[in-house]
Amino acid sequence: MLRFFTITTVAELACLISALVFLIGDKRTFWKLITLYIFLAVFTEILGKVLGKIYHNNIPLYNLFILIELSFITYGFYFFLKKYIDIKLWMVGIYAACLCIYFGYFLIYGVNSYNAITASVMSVVFVVYGLMYFYLLLKDESYIDLKFHPAFWWVGGAVVFYFGGTLANFFDSLFQSIYFGKYPIRYYIYSLLNVFLYGFWTYSFICRARQRKLTH
Repeated sequence: MLRFFTITTVAELACLISALVFLIGDKRTFWKLITLYIFLAVFTEILGKVLGKIYHNNIPLYNLFILIELSFITYGFYFFLKKYIDIKLWMVGIYAACLCIYFGYFLIYGVNSYNAITASVMSVVFVVYGLMYFYLLLKDESYIDLKFHPAFWWVGGAVVFYFGGTLANFFDSLFQSIYFGKYPIRYYIYSLLNVFLYGFWTYSFICRARQRKLTH
């Protein structure tokens, strides 16, 4: 019997519901697209379980989601960084390089091999973008209440997730071999990282709804 409700899927569903509640009617493109992105993340998790059960192979699906993730998270960081710095050309160039790695991997190994190289490279890139954002935010002389600043919490969630994932990848073979109950410790690490990611993002949606209310 398939277990559709895992720690990750519950965190994703809670975040999706929060996005539908708090971001409804938002006019900014980024805040509109994030609801679609989270829906695709939930859909991928559920469909991945079905494909794994029936066909014993869900790798092509997760490889496709890497492209969606790379594209949307890159756009998200651009959306927040452009307030402080003209970085569009650099980000387009880095995105193009990641696409070359992404498609080049499949030419060599095929779509039935998980594209871990692209996933690792984009994680490092996203951490750098996040740290750059925090540095520029720190230099911002205008008053910003971080408790209610949606960009801070969105970026914070992404940095925790991708930095933690990058560290976990270094010890992947070790974490795969150590079991706690029925599952390897890797399962719990990534589940916790997903809780942080979607928890931070959910709070960023609440902050965004508050921000919109105050500016109207």
